[in-house]
Amino acid sequence: MTNKKTTLLLIDGNNLFHRAYHGLPPLSDKSGENANAVFGFSNMLLKSIDEIKPYYIACAFDTKAPTFRHVEFQAYKAQRKAPPPDLYPQLPKVKKVLDAFGIKFFEKAGYEADDLLASVATKFLDEVDDVIILSGDRDLLQMVDDKIKVQAPGWNQPAGRQGLKDATLFGSAEVMAKYGISPDQMVDWKAIVGDPSDNIPGVAGIGPKTTTDLLQKYKTIEGIFENLEEIGEKVRIKLETGKENAVAAKKLIALDTTIDLDVVLSDLKYQPDMETAIAEFEQLGFGSIVGKLRREKVLEVSKVENSSEDSNQLDLI
Repeated sequence: MTNKKTTLLLIDGNNLFHRAYHGLPPLSDKSGENANAVFGFSNMLLKSIDEIKPYYIACAFDTKAPTFRHVEFQAYKAQRKAPPPDLYPQLPKVKKVLDAFGIKFFEKAGYEADDLLASVATKFLDEVDDVIILSGDRDLLQMVDDKIKVQAPGWNQPAGRQGLKDATLFGSAEVMAKYGISPDQMVDWKAIVGDPSDNIPGVAGIGPKTTTDLLQKYKTIEGIFENLEEIGEKVRIKLETGKENAVAAKKLIALDTTIDLDVVLSDLKYQPDMETAIAEFEQLGFGSIVGKLRREKVLEVSKVENSSEDSNQLDLI
């Protein structure tokens, strides 16, 4: 008998929460409050569990506290608009859904969810067969290696669509195919290209293709700046002008994989009490999810009973 594959599923809570909110129209729960983010998050969670069949699960969220990135770069994410008033009141309900499934989630002042997921993945990498990070945030592609993959929902869908129907599972080969570089070069790539969503300027006038060409040849930002004399004048001038931005951006983009989290792997084992989960969704009034969970529970009971019968028959032979 072979052992069950031990996959650790890590969920970028804020990313999925926002994706669900912006991908669905307003939807009221039993209390009459908008719950579209809760509904969308729950469906994405259930779909990922059904597809990945993880042995362990954890989730992470941002906090309101400034992060070390805000301290080092005051303009970090400064351009972002205030969230809609009905968005964050839904977050406690999302966390109650996670509690109902027995899924542990992490928050730590001064750090983003990405950093927490990177730290959990690093901490338990040698104890599991593989790690899958569920997130649409490209920053997490820097974590991809032979055991870590990123499942990115919606990258191949029209803007505003949520869900996992066309999700892409990024391993090293997929990162190379899409960006022309290895995952460990993604920090350098983004530091040069910049990221408007995080208000990281990068190097003005140098786009993705030129950045990829430079990194294919010189491997890192440091390698690029050590060989400026080999680079054409137009690009060289842009690099010289933007050097300070690029070097600073690299520090902002690199995820912290060393956060001390008081957790052992067994704390993350996925073993939900379906009745508790069903009760939570009944309270929210999400009938379609309740029906799905009840059907799954019937199937699970049937599997257990059939397994028991097979075992008894073997004993009699």
